[in-house]
Amino acid sequence: MSIHAIVVVAVIFLLVLLVGIVIGWRLGAVSKRPPSPPGPPPPPHKIPDIFDEVALSSALAVRLAGTPANGARIPANQSNASVIWVDGGDEVLVHLNSATVRIMDRMLLVSVDLETDQTGRTSLVVALAVSGEGEPAGLVATTDEFPRGNALLAARWGRALHAAVWASVLALASEHATERAMAPLGISAATGRLRLQAGNPLQAEV
Repeated sequence: MSIHAIVVVAVIFLLVLLVGIVIGWRLGAVSKRPPSPPGPPPPPHKIPDIFDEVALSSALAVRLAGTPANGARIPANQSNASVIWVDGGDEVLVHLNSATVRIMDRMLLVSVDLETDQTGRTSLVVALAVSGEGEPAGLVATTDEFPRGNALLAARWGRALHAAVWASVLALASEHATERAMAPLGISAATGRLRLQAGNPLQAEV
């Protein structure tokens, strides 16, 4: 082998050796790099899976306010104020801060004070029968034809109260599921607690 060939082989060998050293150094530097710190934890859910009677009373009182006739949102600091429902020229004052909940096995009782000139202020109680814990739960409930309480007030405003209470419960279930990027699946009650269930949307088989 000529001297020129020997020189070329030596240069190539040195280049390969240098490249290997550089790669090894870079790999070593990467392996010694401290791991990236974990990202911030996701924000806690505002709506829990399980409500006790006190928490559920407050949650429903806010949602019973509904939407004003002008479409504006009620400020958070006024969410427990009284509101006026208007229907067919009649008015009733709804005392949202009076909303009280009692949770029993498969049963939800919601008491709200309503007030008119004819009846004064009195409580009406909406009874909703739902699934029990551990049973197949859905977004359905059965109820009496009229709320319990003053007959005159119940006859005129009972169905509106039924609708408002049930809509508030469904809104709570929907918001609970939305926070988890899921669909609302069920509402169940056991003594002292109401459970909201969320999961993948149900799909009917064709």
